[in-house]
Amino acid sequence: MTINVFYSLLLLGTISLNAQVNDSIAKYNTSDEFIEYYDDYFTTRIGFSNNFNSYTLNDKNNNLKFNLTPNQKLKSTFTFLFRFIEIDIAYTPKFIKFNNDDAENGTTKFFNIGTRLYHKKWMQNIQYSKTTGYYVAVSDLGISGDNIIFPDFKVSKMGGSTSYIFNSNYSFRAVFKQNEWQKKSAGSFVPTLSYYYTRISDNTPASNNIYDIAIAPAYCYNWVILEKILLSGGVSGGIGYNYTGVVYDDDTPSKAVDGITYQTEFKLAIGYNSPKFYSGISADINSFYHKIDSNISVKDQQTFFEFFLGYRFKVPDKYLKKFDALEQKSIKKINSNIKKQ
Repeated sequence: MTINVFYSLLLLGTISLNAQVNDSIAKYNTSDEFIEYYDDYFTTRIGFSNNFNSYTLNDKNNNLKFNLTPNQKLKSTFTFLFRFIEIDIAYTPKFIKFNNDDAENGTTKFFNIGTRLYHKKWMQNIQYSKTTGYYVAVSDLGISGDNIIFPDFKVSKMGGSTSYIFNSNYSFRAVFKQNEWQKKSAGSFVPTLSYYYTRISDNTPASNNIYDIAIAPAYCYNWVILEKILLSGGVSGGIGYNYTGVVYDDDTPSKAVDGITYQTEFKLAIGYNSPKFYSGISADINSFYHKIDSNISVKDQQTFFEFFLGYRFKVPDKYLKKFDALEQKSIKKINSNIKKQ
């Protein structure tokens, strides 16, 4: 099952890459009054981010509400981007790690991988994450003592979203990739289909398998405050279906519950841009809400914050011509491979 899922993601990435290559070639040198393109620039970027998955449980019967949270870590990522090629290298030196509270909140291990692909008005987001080590603050429980640590609590999440951007004058890449810039304020209706599979285990015979799918109308807007300063925001609210199954390694019968899930997402970013230097701060909070039974509800929240700095280098024309020829060969090869599958 896992192999098939990853093969499907790989195939989707190959098809999307082909679309992205074609799309990028088609739009070279088409900057207009709304969007500035930097297709002929080699972009470098360093980002400092905090990306984590947390849970809020609300038990009405026992008048109890608490957060199950990983011990957050600051991570740094170096990015190299040219047209459709993007290379990310994650490395976090010890001197920039902002917390030294492992004794209080436990140790958390993070692994994240993902990509965002574009084709004309379509945007595809694919991600996989694994987090091990959570804790509950005793202040949430109204008691004293040490925080409750779950060192073996593991959350594996795989999924993504498919979005359609109605307004071609609105640039999502100005916010996420910085190889475009919004020159004139614009917004767009962006309906999004989200789908996630989550597996939760805690070194016990029981494990949870959770499926969420939701459709959410969204609106996003890029406001050009000054020529070089951009404020971007987005909000969405949707509804969908949740299935939660509990399976056991022993002879205990499996259990399952399903029902409606609600989704909300909030995006906010501010950035500075010049033809070569750029920087910014962005935040994204994506939450799913569902009930385990009539009295217990769960909020599954993905939170992302980032500060980034970047610099663009103009690529000499002689290298652009060589890369154009390489792109054409890549398109032919990818198209040939897709036809064989």
